[in-house]
Amino acid sequence: MRFLLVLLSSLGLRLAVQAQPAADTSLVQVDSLAMDSFFRIRGIDLTLCDHPPLYYEIYGHYGTCYRYGSTGGGSFDCSGFVQTIYKKVYHKDVPHSSAGMYPLCRPLPKGDVPAEGDLVFFKIHKKRISHVGIYLQHNKFAHASTQSGIIISDLDEPYYKRTFYKAARLK
Repeated sequence: MRFLLVLLSSLGLRLAVQAQPAADTSLVQVDSLAMDSFFRIRGIDLTLCDHPPLYYEIYGHYGTCYRYGSTGGGSFDCSGFVQTIYKKVYHKDVPHSSAGMYPLCRPLPKGDVPAEGDLVFFKIHKKRISHVGIYLQHNKFAHASTQSGIIISDLDEPYYKRTFYKAARLK
């Protein structure tokens, strides 16, 4: 139980401990451990994260299906996903458009490593900004893929390497 409390605390989560059957506690433990395992498999170490609520929200939406123009309620598009996460985690409003988000950001100089929560922009369609994701750590980013819904990808994957435009920080 002490390990669980330390893990939850490191994720910025609070656990209300009440006299409950042991089965309820084990469910919480499995969920915390499942989340940690989920991110580790994807090359992300939650003990190194700066803003645990970001990872908690991404975990909660992982696998949600893609639908163009959607901002939740069972589906997202890329900018709807970023808009929802930024509102819930950072309490900031951003437009529901990847191209509309970019002018609100300060682009990072080429070669600078993005920080957790920075936005990564891609030019996929007609040489214009048409996709956005949220940088996590170790070159990984969360985004809404048209094929797989909410996923975590690597900036070094050939497709993303080819279409990557810039990393930027919301002003």
